[in-house]
Amino acid sequence: MNLGSFLVFVVLLQFGYPITFHGTGWTALYLVAYVGVVLFGVLLVRGESDRVAPAAAAGAALLLSASWAGAGGGEAVAMVCVFVSAGAFQVAIVSSLLRFVYRRSGTHEMELVLAAVCVYLLLGGFFTAVFGALESVAPGSFTDQARPGDGVAWQELTYFSYVTLATLGYGDVVPVSGWARAAASAEAVAGTLFLVTIVGRLVGAYMGLHAARGHGGGPGRG
Repeated sequence: MNLGSFLVFVVLLQFGYPITFHGTGWTALYLVAYVGVVLFGVLLVRGESDRVAPAAAAGAALLLSASWAGAGGGEAVAMVCVFVSAGAFQVAIVSSLLRFVYRRSGTHEMELVLAAVCVYLLLGGFFTAVFGALESVAPGSFTDQARPGDGVAWQELTYFSYVTLATLGYGDVVPVSGWARAAASAEAVAGTLFLVTIVGRLVGAYMGLHAARGHGGGPGRG
């Protein structure tokens, strides 16, 4: 499995969440697949000094808290644990990918691009966890204009997260509370800044590799 395959699985998981509407069995399968793919991603890009244990612990916490939430009918405390552990899990893989992008000066340009795209997609997953935790702690932080007064499910928050990350702003799911609006603003800014900084990194890597080749140097690892 390479970064291209990992990116395909990330896309399928990040945008395949509607499968969870078909029952708890599909939701459990989705979560197990998500944890497995992300852990494999950590192994794929980790450096010699990087540790897998934090990501594995966060993945285990996510599965345990999801089981607790399923058994308890999704009570608020259990759901907060789900979203906190999911957020920690996202941080683990994103940090591994960012180290891969910014530390490895001799990595092929395409691998850097694939890793950067994975980070961008996983940012949406991280903010989904943030939004879900806010909605669990303070119900009504978000509202769905099509069903005002009803709760907003995590699947809807996933959709809202990617709409916000891409700065589309459809306005069908809306942050209502101050903290929800602050988090949504932070995601929009983070997504924009990430694109700006990663372009600079990719251009620098491209120029550095071709300059090294022009001087007869082979690609190495920084």
